[in-house]
Amino acid sequence: MAIVIATPTHATVHAIRAALDAHQPIVLVDPRIPPPPPPALDPDDAIVLFTSGSTGAPRGVVLSRAAIDAAAAASAAHLGWRDDDRWLVCLPLFHAGGLSSVIRCHLAGKPIVLGPPTAIAEATLASLVPAQLAALLDDPTWRSPRQLRAVLLGGAAASPALIASALARGVPVLPTYGLTETFGQVATARVPGGPLVPLPGVQITAGAREAPSPICIRAPQLASRYLDGAPIAPSFVTSDLGYVDAGALVVVGRADDIIITGGENVHPAQVEAVLAATPGVRAAAVFGVADDRWGHAIAAALVSDHFERDSALAYWHRALPAHARPRHLAIVGELPRLPSGKLDRRALATLPTIRVLYPRT
Repeated sequence: MAIVIATPTHATVHAIRAALDAHQPIVLVDPRIPPPPPPALDPDDAIVLFTSGSTGAPRGVVLSRAAIDAAAAASAAHLGWRDDDRWLVCLPLFHAGGLSSVIRCHLAGKPIVLGPPTAIAEATLASLVPAQLAALLDDPTWRSPRQLRAVLLGGAAASPALIASALARGVPVLPTYGLTETFGQVATARVPGGPLVPLPGVQITAGAREAPSPICIRAPQLASRYLDGAPIAPSFVTSDLGYVDAGALVVVGRADDIIITGGENVHPAQVEAVLAATPGVRAAAVFGVADDRWGHAIAAALVSDHFERDSALAYWHRALPAHARPRHLAIVGELPRLPSGKLDRRALATLPTIRVLYPRT
């Protein structure tokens, strides 16, 4: 068993490949935190990854060789391989999004491009988080490389405005959904900008449009257990809420992100989609702040170069029900994020805000 400090280097990639070839379990560790003591692993264990810790402490997830093989096979069945394929790896190697790309290419005998998102010009396939794609699109001269055939976009919710902007620039963006416990994607769009569809061999159940419920996954790529010994059930119930509509998965947000204000449930992702579509707003994140009257009030952090508050409030007044409208605002240079690209919800809650009032009707 090897513990690897997963820096974004060729040395880390070589260590991962060597461990796989030797059928030696490997623990991938974030370089920013102290490595754990060597864990007790079984002969069938292949990889230990830690969850992102976006809402709590990171948790070790144990994946078997059969699970990572199944994840690579499902991806190949969905995307296929071409002789000239090269996969851009610009996500952390201590998270599933980055590591799964390395492993699927190693198993298929395909090269990777290890570098920043701008190295996408050298690749035919890429895995990005929304913040990385948005940074590429911020350059008005940037265009999608001609040879690029698919960009898996996951790790965090992507706004409809971002996806529309990417499609307008010719980016073949395929929204995707997955978790550390499934070693990455279990549902991915079949066509650019399309709905999330379960990968071959994956079964997903959830609620209905009017009543989202926790998403449940059955899949051969599911992890076997957590490093603390807790088992992972064959039907894994996630902390994400969603529903299935005509065979497509719609992810509403995390159950523990729900904000209860005046007895009403507010899903941040649904409000964030409206805020991100506001003229002048480049990115948005929603969180709750304590309120003596309502329990919690809706707050929003906005990334904006030219924010017109009065016109924005008028737009939100029309587009959102009263209980879902932001009552507190923070204008920031960038949203706080974890290395995985997910929003750092705990950091959001510490942002100073100003209170806003809506026009009376």
